[in-house]
Amino acid sequence: MKLIVKKRKVPLAVRKLRALACRLPSNHPKVPLIMNDLKKMEAGYKGECSIDFPLSFLEPKSYFIFHDLRLQDQSRFFQLDTLLISKKYALIIEVKNIAGQGRSILIRISISSFER
Repeated sequence: MKLIVKKRKVPLAVRKLRALACRLPSNHPKVPLIMNDLKKMEAGYKGECSIDFPLSFLEPKSYFIFHDLRLQDQSRFFQLDTLLISKKYALIIEVKNIAGQGRSILIRISISSFER
């Protein structure tokens, strides 16, 4: 069995927005903004979860899998969706699942950037 060192959890921000959406009256002026933010955050989380199925086919006992890592580089923090480590390599997996209109992403390798 693969060793999943750090399991994926529903992000705290998603849980907070869900709780807030349940507590506010439907006619509250902030409901559309909250629901829009919740939709985007849930789409991102579902995208991250979508990689779990393909990872389940990996050879047992050959990989360490870390989900949703927050690491520090000197004074800055950064987040990795999934880190897969084997004896031969480490693979960083970043998943993008964009909700709403304009769902294309332009990848410019020459300048190492992503544009939505």
